[in-house]
Amino acid sequence: MKPVRQATRSDLDGLLALWLELLEHHARLDPHYQIRGGGFSGLRKSLEAQLDDVESVLFVWEEGGELLGFCGARVDRAPPILEERCRAEIAELMVEASARRRGGGRALVEAATGWAREQGVERIEVRVVAGNVEGQAFWRALGYADFLDVLHRRL
Repeated sequence: MKPVRQATRSDLDGLLALWLELLEHHARLDPHYQIRGGGFSGLRKSLEAQLDDVESVLFVWEEGGELLGFCGARVDRAPPILEERCRAEIAELMVEASARRRGGGRALVEAATGWAREQGVERIEVRVVAGNVEGQAFWRALGYADFLDVLHRRL
């Protein structure tokens, strides 16, 4: 098992670097993910809020004191009319390009899955950019399957 642990505030700088790499990766796939001017400053506040939110969690994969990946998950509560009361979403998963295919991504997802079970969640969703062939293959290899098509139109 890879050394995965829950993130703390001392991980913020490493998390910021990884998140920026994640955004740059997605921006190469679709310009919708381009970072706007000054957007990076809001990212730190977003990470701090996620660390403080009891319905969210961040896990990091670390080797030799260096953060090589992270995973963010959260619980979403359903409206009281639905049978399914909550679900989890793995909203972010990033492993540094040079560290991929070494089990870190899988270990991060396993940590997030365990956390979700502890929250009483029975289903996890992920969103993967349609053009992210590597990401699609990763999630499908872990047993994730089509659930919902998200359609969009640029105006």
